[in-house]
Formats: sequence, C-alpha cells, structure tokens
Amino acid sequence: MNDLRIIALTHKELPLDSIGKFHVAPSERAVLLQSLKLQFGMSEIMLLSTCNRVEIIFCLPHYVCPGVTSQILSAFAPHLSSDFIHQTATCSERYNGPEAIQHLLRVASSLESVVIGEREIITQLRKAYEECEEQGLTGDNLRLVIKQCVKTAKEIFSHTDLAKRPVSVVSLAWQQFRDYGLKKEARILLIGAGQVIRNFSKFLIENDYSNITVANRTLAHAEEIAGSFGGKSMTMEDLPHFSGGFDALISCTAADTSIINKEIYLQLLSGENAQKLVIDLALPADIAEEVTKEFPMIYIGMNKIRELASANMSFREKALSDCDPIIESGVRKFERLYNERKVERAMRSIPDAIREIRNTALGSVFEKDLENLDENSREILNKILHYMEKKYISVPMKMAREVLLDSVSKNSKN
Repeated sequence: MNDLRIIALTHKELPLDSIGKFHVAPSERAVLLQSLKLQFGMSEIMLLSTCNRVEIIFCLPHYVCPGVTSQILSAFAPHLSSDFIHQTATCSERYNGPEAIQHLLRVASSLESVVIGEREIITQLRKAYEECEEQGLTGDNLRLVIKQCVKTAKEIFSHTDLAKRPVSVVSLAWQQFRDYGLKKEARILLIGAGQVIRNFSKFLIENDYSNITVANRTLAHAEEIAGSFGGKSMTMEDLPHFSGGFDALISCTAADTSIINKEIYLQLLSGENAQKLVIDLALPADIAEEVTKEFPMIYIGMNKIRELASANMSFREKALSDCDPIIESGVRKFERLYNERKVERAMRSIPDAIREIRNTALGSVFEKDLENLDENSREILNKILHYMEKKYISVPMKMAREVLLDSVSKNSKN
C-alpha cells in the first residue's frame, strides 16, 4: 500500500478552533471529496472528521510533500486565506505508505485520541468509511485498510487495559452514583438539559431508575428528556417552589454563577434532614459552597471527578506499551491481507484464459476428432476437461499466493 496518503490536522499540532475551520457539513462532503479525487488524480478518498481531528485519507501514486499538502487543503477549504492554509499545512501531519497504515491503526485504537482508550473513535472511523463507500469514493484498498483497523482496535480493547477504568465526566459521575447504592425507587432531580445530563439520564434509564424530575431554563428541553422515561419536568423558576423532595441531585448547567443557594436548597429538601447525594458537574459549580458545607450530603464536584479521571488516565497510559506489539502485528497482518488480494487481482485473467483455451481446443483444434466420439465418451471428456480447468485455475493461484506470502514473511523477519 505504498500509494496510501494521509493529511492529518489534529489536536497535537493545531488548536481546535483551527481544526474546526476544516469541518465540512455532511450534505457537502460527497461533492467536495469527488472534486478533490478528480482534481488530484486520487484513486480513492475518504474523510475522518471528529471534534479534535480532520484527516483526509486517499490513494495517490506520488509522495505528498508540504507543497502538495497546501494545494489539497486549498482545494478542500477554498474559503480560507492562503496564509492560513500555508500555516496549517506546515503544522499538519503527513503520512505516506506503510507509516500511513500504522497511523490509522493507532487512530482506530484511540492511541492518538485526546482521551486514550475511548472506543468511540472506532465507530467514527467505520462510519466515515461507510459514508464514502456509499458515494463511490473508496475502493478495494481502503476497504482492506479499514477492515484491519477495526480488527486491530478490537484486539487492543479486548487484550489490554487501555479502555479499563472510565475517564469521561459522565462515566465517572455514574460510577459515583452507582457506588452510593440508591434504591431503584429513589427520587432523582436532574438540573440542566445539556449533553452531560442527557447522557447521565441514559445510565439512569438503563438501570431502571424512573422516579426522575428534570429542571431546565427552557421547559421544552426538560420535557424532551423527561419524556424518554416518563419523568416530570419543570423550569428553573419552579425550583424555589419544588416540594417533591429528592434523594440524589445531579446538576450541570452553563450558568456563570451558582444556581442553588441555601434558600433554594432548603426548599428542595422539603423539610427532610437525611444525607443526600449531590453530584455537581458544572464549571463554575451550580451548588453554592455554603450549601455543600452546611447540609449533610455526599458532594461530588468537578475537582473530585478530575482526580478520578487523572488516576484512571495514568492507569490507561501504563497499558500503552502493551499496545505496540498489537499495532506491529496489525501492520504485518495487513501486509499479508493486502498481498493476498494483490495476487488475486493479478491473476483475475487466468480463469478466462483457461476457459478460452478449453473452448478453442473443443471448437477448432480437436473438432474433427470429437466428431468420432460417441455420446458417452463426449460426456466423460467434458468431465475431465472441467476438472482440469478448475485445477489449472486454483492450483497456480494457490501456489503463487504461498510463494508471495512466504517471501513477505522472510522480508519482515529480516
């Protein structure tokens, strides 16, 4: 796969706002990539675009240098200035041939992610490929590459500690909630309706918690979340009048100051004095400091979440060395897979050539001799020729594949 090229704009070398300038709306990707493919003579192309990376993955016979990178990025984002394109091209990561294979295996295995060990990247890479495949932008080469990427990533997640111990905010918050041991009928109050609260509510639903109330500034958003599990909803303005009580409170809003002061918290308690579980995932905190100090509660704030994430991240990083042999093995497996496929491509014409020889022999060379054969003899001859035809097709292909793969194996050892 010496023709495989990658231009990668990632969090390692570029600020996220610069990467964001290269994001393309899903509805516009097919036309843009088809244009790039034709303009630069690429045989295949696909685009991987996530919150912290944009990677143009393509097949091209010649090496991609900084100059070619600038040309491709200019065509990819013609609305950006030439100075910005040049600066971005200079900071981009470029991969050619075998190093591109290794890079994609590492990307798929989350070894290049902001948060190593997060499995989402496998899905993102596979969907990116499937989208481009549907548009006729990819071919057999990228199919083989992505196939090996998925296999290697799954092997790493299955046989190393890379993905063990959660590091995402929601996963760590859920772990704390679960460890507290609330009963399924516990009263749960969710404050906010952003992605964090939405994701946390999915954990609640999956674990059969249903006595849930959602409060948010926009009632429609609170109703949307509550409606997914038959819960209750209200606005933030309703909090000072809430009388339902709670056993656990989980809050994450975008407010620039605390929204739960002593007075509101007293109302939320509804006269109860028992210890509560309070998880505050907002920055700055939604729960006023005076509340966390004066009332009996188990308080889990972002400082605690960060400590847990840091400890778990250190654990994951220790597993990085276990991933290297699997990546190297994945590269070798891909080489074998690709060379097998190359043999198959090269020998595609053999079956047609063998059949043509057979038809020529029967139709002209030995035509007169065949006229003297009876029906039974003709049938036996046809069976023999059919058997020989299959063997002359399969045996050379098998032998060629074995010779080639044996050669590749010896070269890799050397």
